[in-house]
Amino acid sequence: MQQIQFVSPETLGGSDAVVVDVREAAAYHDVGHVPDAVSIPPDVYRDPTGFAPGMLPDPDAITDALGAAGIDRSTPVIAYGADPANAARFLVTLAVLGHDADLGLVGHDVESLARAVDLTTESVDSDPATYESTDYDSPLLADRSAVEAASEGEAILLDTRTATEYDQGHIPGAIHCDVERLLSEGSVRPPDERAAVFEAVGLDPDTDIVLYCNTARRLSLVLVALLDAGYGDAIFYEGSLRDWLQAAAPTWDPTEIERIVREHASEGTRAVHDALGEHSASKLKLVGIYDQKQGGEHHMFRTKLPGGLVTADQARTLGAIAEEYAVPPASHDAGPFDGGYLDLTTRQGIQYHWIEMGDIPAIWDRLSAVGVSTYQSGGNSVRNVVANPAAGLAPDEVIDTRPVAEAVTEYFEADTRYANLPRKLKVSVAGSRQVSARPGINDLGFTPAKKDGRLGFNVHAGGGLSDSPRFADPLDVFVEPERVVDIVAATADLFVAQGSYLDTAVNRLRFLVEQWGVDTFRDELDRHYDGSLESAGTDLREGVRRDHVGVHEQGDGRSMVGLAVPVGRIGGSDLAAIADLAAEYGSGDLRITHNQNLLVADVPGDRVDALRASEPLEAYSPDPGPVTRGMVTCTGREYCTYALVETKARAWRWARELDATLDVCFDRVRVALSGCIASCAQPQLADVGLRGETRRDETDPVPHPAVDLAVGGDPANQEFARWLCGRIPIEDGPEAIARVIEAADREGDSIEAFVRETPAAELASIADPTTVAEPTAD
Repeated sequence: MQQIQFVSPETLGGSDAVVVDVREAAAYHDVGHVPDAVSIPPDVYRDPTGFAPGMLPDPDAITDALGAAGIDRSTPVIAYGADPANAARFLVTLAVLGHDADLGLVGHDVESLARAVDLTTESVDSDPATYESTDYDSPLLADRSAVEAASEGEAILLDTRTATEYDQGHIPGAIHCDVERLLSEGSVRPPDERAAVFEAVGLDPDTDIVLYCNTARRLSLVLVALLDAGYGDAIFYEGSLRDWLQAAAPTWDPTEIERIVREHASEGTRAVHDALGEHSASKLKLVGIYDQKQGGEHHMFRTKLPGGLVTADQARTLGAIAEEYAVPPASHDAGPFDGGYLDLTTRQGIQYHWIEMGDIPAIWDRLSAVGVSTYQSGGNSVRNVVANPAAGLAPDEVIDTRPVAEAVTEYFEADTRYANLPRKLKVSVAGSRQVSARPGINDLGFTPAKKDGRLGFNVHAGGGLSDSPRFADPLDVFVEPERVVDIVAATADLFVAQGSYLDTAVNRLRFLVEQWGVDTFRDELDRHYDGSLESAGTDLREGVRRDHVGVHEQGDGRSMVGLAVPVGRIGGSDLAAIADLAAEYGSGDLRITHNQNLLVADVPGDRVDALRASEPLEAYSPDPGPVTRGMVTCTGREYCTYALVETKARAWRWARELDATLDVCFDRVRVALSGCIASCAQPQLADVGLRGETRRDETDPVPHPAVDLAVGGDPANQEFARWLCGRIPIEDGPEAIARVIEAADREGDSIEAFVRETPAAELASIADPTTVAEPTAD
């Protein structure tokens, strides 16, 4: 086997090697590539099938691609990619094929490479060659017995996944070295810094090392760096790790976690983590406590409110907690948000920031007194059950979903069997003909149906967003309301038995549905279900309800009044004031909507005008501008460590500016700003979706905030927004939004219809006439 050497970009022009670009084909052709470089995209050198796509591909498939690119076994090869790990994965694949010639890795991402080499979009013609195919048989490949031996201490077992993944579950005996520690701003660190990393994690050049991750992409870069540093006895494992990680996954008891937090909270955050022991951060999420970007004693704190239902008493308490405990320090720039505030979420819950660990026991006591829980509001558990915000109110309601959501919540709350699933499990229950609970993007979605005169639900599974969005598939299953909880339990049991505890990037339920297909998934669900699954009933859905802002008639003749909460952030005193209005003018019931707004229930028709005229509704209006009405945001970089851009204050300003300047016929424009590809703001469902990115220009190597832009999300037709423009400077965001909206208005179409009928290239030029980069791939 040839050793893989790190090479500098400057060597590319004068080398006899074939230079291989291992990025997606679209990036190679549209963004540009190194002159004379050939393209071998990831779906060639990483198996695109299976639960965790990316393992070693079929040898015949990759050797055919190598031959087509003009490469045979004696051809020197240099590879580069969007990041060094992908290029390393390609070269390691060649190494285990037994490649005979030199292999070189460009240890820079493509942005860094572009500063040293002028990229081109010119096509490259290669003279075909013959790459002799062979089975994988290399001393680099570890078998299962080697992993077992390393787990028992006969070698060093090295986990190269992220710290979060390692904390959530790893093979017993493994030590941790996140591949990101070898990188600095997208480039591999110098040899002395890499050596320092290896020494710091406890590696010994004289001890055998067995590496693993999920699909061997990340470990490939660590492996190349180890071999380059003289760790000659390093090998890697590609087989399944599911059984190891399931066996290692601990059983957690939320009530015991709460007890430990209460006992040690007064001693501070560090004391709580120490008392909880291993996986402490994940345990805290299970009871609603998350690390906050600012660190120290400050935390994000989340409640669980099934279906978004909130009584006036609960809302007053939730508001008072914000006023007393969720107050940013004077040194923090809170933008337009004064005092203690809270955020309404797209899962119909509430979350706070700046909560100190020492205050959490008192907060729990106050929440418990009004019947609010934080159990399983986070973590790898059955999360807050979402439902129609107008459940029990809507005139088109088929089934009141309130008791269903409550039953599912009660069944799973504090149950130790379901407190540490492979990944979070999200459930939506929709009971109206105009569906608003977004069942299509949940792990499990229940939609109204009728069979043999019985009302119930058809079941859908495998929906989700993030960077691999898909709509849930219909399972051909009908269930009556009282048995919904049994379907959810059977799904959770299936997930425990078959889900992956290995890599949080590919272990949501949707990956299992996609791998198996609907028929196999349904059969497996039937095996775990107590009874026999019925085939689907008649679908009673008639469309999708976009939001609940404004005044709407209820089924009983009274009105529900939807209030726009700009970007979902509301002061604690304001929430308490709205709770008082709900009690004065309605029944006292409030609902949190999926668009981060509030709904006041049961207002008699003759009292609507008086409610409209009340002072709190000047800021939280039932008649807002179209962008304020439709704006949804995630937490953003202000508090989230994953986000690349600040969202809340920025979107608040954008909405005000756009509403003041736009002159269009639309009463609602759905804009979603998400800080990263995790898509917590659901940009794929928006008229205009944006997600945070960074960009560099030729004169300034410092990254600046930017956004990718998508248009045309249409849940009614199961169409995700199309990503059109990449890395638009974030200050140009409002203009890009305005151009799309105004173009649709000129055509006289709905935004969905305009996007559907306009070619993507034309849409991209409308949104950003200067677009030069492709958005990151979904």
